[in-house]
Amino acid sequence: MPKAKQRKVEEEESTRTGTPKIDLISSLPDSLLCHILSFLPTRCGMATSVLARRWRHLWKDLLALDLDNSKHSPYYLPGGTHRFIAFVNAVFAQRKSLRVEKLRLACDIPRGEKKTIKTWIRTVVGPHLQELYLDLSFACNEFGDRHIKLPEEVLTSASLESLVLKGHVFLTVYDGFVDLPSLKNLELDLNYVDPDFVLLGCPVLENLKLTLHESFPLNASQPPEIYMPDSLKRLTLIQDDDIEEDINDIEDLVIDTPLLEYLSITLWARCLQVSISDYPNMVEAHLDIDQDQEQVGWVLELLKALRQTKLLDLKLSTMECLLGAPAFELPEFSRLHNLELQIPYFDSGFLIKLLHNCHMLQVVTLHNQEKVSTVEPEEPSCWTLPMKDPNCLISHLKIFEFKGYKDSADEHAFVAYLLERGPILKTMKIHADPSLGVTYKQRIHQELSMVPRSSKTCQLIVT
Repeated sequence: MPKAKQRKVEEEESTRTGTPKIDLISSLPDSLLCHILSFLPTRCGMATSVLARRWRHLWKDLLALDLDNSKHSPYYLPGGTHRFIAFVNAVFAQRKSLRVEKLRLACDIPRGEKKTIKTWIRTVVGPHLQELYLDLSFACNEFGDRHIKLPEEVLTSASLESLVLKGHVFLTVYDGFVDLPSLKNLELDLNYVDPDFVLLGCPVLENLKLTLHESFPLNASQPPEIYMPDSLKRLTLIQDDDIEEDINDIEDLVIDTPLLEYLSITLWARCLQVSISDYPNMVEAHLDIDQDQEQVGWVLELLKALRQTKLLDLKLSTMECLLGAPAFELPEFSRLHNLELQIPYFDSGFLIKLLHNCHMLQVVTLHNQEKVSTVEPEEPSCWTLPMKDPNCLISHLKIFEFKGYKDSADEHAFVAYLLERGPILKTMKIHADPSLGVTYKQRIHQELSMVPRSSKTCQLIVT
């Protein structure tokens, strides 16, 4: 049968069966196909070259390169890092376009290949590069100079919008002028870096994630200073958990960032001087801060600056600071919808005061971690019926979740109070402490089920 006639028969058959055999993907222009392939790891993009003749060279025009040979990557190349080096060299040798907009490079650096890695980076740095992600490390059995110097062109790129530098190596930066006028996202998770030196050259930075390691600061003779750009909208500051000893004091921590919408701080280095501003746009705040009594004042000031946030998450170390601090006035959280607390011991009096200052509160998650805490209450807490019910309990509180419930008299009375006085409460979820046992949990559920509920739709769950 002639090909033209056979094609016509197939089209008629596909019309009858409702299953057209038109290849819609192949009808797309090359530019759109390359855009689709750019979301895949480069190895997957190269594999599409076997689909058809038209696909054979498409991957060579990709503007985004994802070269990941880390141990946890599903595309890890077995057979040693030298095989990965050869693979990447082949990628750059066969590419048609010199233009690269995104590069993600994660790998171990084998002995003698530092110059090769730097060549790859210099190849992509140019007027079109927008995103650069580097996660470089050395094999555990490597000795000697375990650091690679970042090409200075990276830190003077006018087009770069996102820069991520990670790795368990000493990745030094250009010790001169840093100028990143377009950079909006910066993540530094390095053993060898001076963050303040880099931040000064990022005038429009919006998102910063900074991890402090044991080698911070570089100059141990001087306490470091960290000044956050006032353009920030999201800030994540982390002190690495692997640090065996406390890092040096931070001389000056400046978070004068009025545009901030998201804040997460994990820190136990002593902050000698802290400057903060009000955050009227704050949406979400997570605090895991451990400070001596002499430095706890700035934590209280930070709490006041966060009074406009919609979500507030206070970890155990922060709650220990607050409960151990001299008497202070709690700020009013006028927009707070979601409150998460990890407490070193149960204190119904403090919780009631906090609820009185959270007028719009809808969700409360409480985690009693008394067993792992070294802090003990000065006096046994005893339930006292409030003279006035908190406004949030009457009009907004819908979900209350209690983790680590030990069924003390104070805890039981507090939970019963919420059930009795919460007219719009929808869920009361109690996670009993594992040490109580199954029989005791059943008893908790039975006793709380007998408490009269103000809300007819409230569901009581005890696990």
